[in-house]
Amino acid sequence: MSMKPNVLVPSFAALRPRYVPLWLLWASLAVSICAMAYSSFIVPIIPDFARLSTIGLDFIALGIAVSVMPKNFVIGFLASLLPFIISWRVAAIHGSFPGMASSTIVFLIYLALYIDCMMHDWMQYRLSGWNGHLQWQVATIRIYFGFDMVGHFAEKLFAGAESFYHMSQVFIGFGLSSGGFCVIVAGLCELAIAIGVGMGFLTRLAGIGAALYYIIANQYGRHFEDGFTWNNLPVGGWEYPMLMIVFFASFVIAGAGKFSIDGWLIAHGRMPQFLRPFCVSTRPDYVTAEK
Repeated sequence: MSMKPNVLVPSFAALRPRYVPLWLLWASLAVSICAMAYSSFIVPIIPDFARLSTIGLDFIALGIAVSVMPKNFVIGFLASLLPFIISWRVAAIHGSFPGMASSTIVFLIYLALYIDCMMHDWMQYRLSGWNGHLQWQVATIRIYFGFDMVGHFAEKLFAGAESFYHMSQVFIGFGLSSGGFCVIVAGLCELAIAIGVGMGFLTRLAGIGAALYYIIANQYGRHFEDGFTWNNLPVGGWEYPMLMIVFFASFVIAGAGKFSIDGWLIAHGRMPQFLRPFCVSTRPDYVTAEK
């Protein structure tokens, strides 16, 4: 008789909001799309392909929120939050007040859904003690730091031609002759960190990759040459970059936890066995021992 893990899918039943209706998010995202269109075509503040970034990414966020979130809240929440935050960041880069105002409302609804889901899980599995609360502490910090990368890669990949040219000149100033190519590579690396750490996909692999990326970026940014304190002149010391390196590398220890794509895929038996070491160090507590 073959030995197979007994997957406890019902452990994810509480990972959804109880009181905040999903239609609030859908309606607010629709309003945000209109605000981005207004700032792109009626009062054209958002330029060239940044228009596609704002309007298109909000459409993607809305589509995922409507089609995925009611069935699989964890996957839908994380997968719709990332494109929405990119759109919000691009609107902020170009100073679109309608885009920023509508996006702020959308974000508050995302936050309310997250808190509602967290409280539901606490009530359902309160017997798990403080370790259950620790899962949510880790998830909150992980999502914030992972999606913090949006502020870096959005100006490289999604904010339009002028922003891309500016970043190319910055990279040339670092001594990199092919500035434009390096901007694309750096932006894609930061996007991968947002997906891997922020959304929790292959998180252990993403954590070590993110730490290595920050070490390399630190070297080109010359922060190691400026001492420890971040506000040291001229470019700042290595205090903040080392904080990021340690934080990202820490996910190599255990992975992302259950509020993640890794957690959902493993709990539902959809993560290939050979990829599991890149997600978690041991069998998660929501998968029972083999019998």
